[in-house]
Amino acid sequence: MKYGKIRIDNGNFIYTRHMRLNVLPCTDILWAYLRKSVPEDHGLTQLPVNNLVIVTRRHKSYQFDMTEREVKECIRLLRALNPEMAVGFPKGGRINQKSLPNTRDLGALMSEDGRHIIPRKLLRSGHLYHCSVMDKEVLQESYHLSTVIDLRTHAERKHMPDEFIDGAKYHHVNLLDEPVPGVTLEQNIMDFLMTYHGDPEMMMYNVYRKMIQDPFTQKQMARFIDLLIRHGDGAVLYHDTFGTDRVGICTALVLSALDIPRNVIYEDYMKTNSYLEKEEEALIRQLESRTVVDNRVLSNVKSMFEIKEIYLQSAFTEIEKEYGSVERYLKKALFLTPKSLEQLKEKYLI
Repeated sequence: MKYGKIRIDNGNFIYTRHMRLNVLPCTDILWAYLRKSVPEDHGLTQLPVNNLVIVTRRHKSYQFDMTEREVKECIRLLRALNPEMAVGFPKGGRINQKSLPNTRDLGALMSEDGRHIIPRKLLRSGHLYHCSVMDKEVLQESYHLSTVIDLRTHAERKHMPDEFIDGAKYHHVNLLDEPVPGVTLEQNIMDFLMTYHGDPEMMMYNVYRKMIQDPFTQKQMARFIDLLIRHGDGAVLYHDTFGTDRVGICTALVLSALDIPRNVIYEDYMKTNSYLEKEEEALIRQLESRTVVDNRVLSNVKSMFEIKEIYLQSAFTEIEKEYGSVERYLKKALFLTPKSLEQLKEKYLI
């Protein structure tokens, strides 16, 4: 089949570049998507230009002019020939799963220099305790999950152990060295909701500051990023209990290291609230069937499922107060060298 100046024949993507005919096996294409651009206005109304963009497994990127219809038909055929290929622009989108409400792909988020995170490479999530057989198959077959990093405490892992996913290597990187009510859920959720009498918002505010300041947590975050750097093929998934606070701060630091703009980091962080909304509502209904749910209990529920921008702001404020910038924090507190930062970018950006 021919699309614009390229053709697909016998399972190969064939194109001319620098006057040479190139043959690329379709199975070597990692990602394909439609890019629309508008030429600079020179006094005339300009129509958008459509490009097919393909990214190969060697992290090479190419684009080809063609009509929008040709791009869509080409991608459809490429996907049929290579079901593992990522398509479209997820932009940190949720992975549609039944048992994992807050699992999402950070792919396609754009860095300051115009590069993008490679889709199906970096996944953030809540626990895998109730991961269904169908959802495990999606992570195996569509994302080729090969690494799982559990950020929870030993007690949490014992209380709610992850479902094992074939082909994935598991790592335990405990970010907090002591229990934190509502964050590290070593106890039954109902027990915490009914018995906690503190100020949940102030507690969360202090947890974020502690994660930035605490030498133990800094060491563990350094281990976490080192695992990302050493990760091989397939996707890496990291998680805490609900994919909220520990995952939120780790994601913010990794995205900062990848030069993702601060406003995009906040946008990704706040998506958690909409993804966990049904889980929060279901728990409240369950509580109401057992007891009277007062404002204190509701606040405790919200502290588990809802995040606020001020929590992450407190972390960035602490970093900038003590280190001057996130870049200096990554280097001084997490011991990331210029070489390791470049390795992180080479692995996850295209």
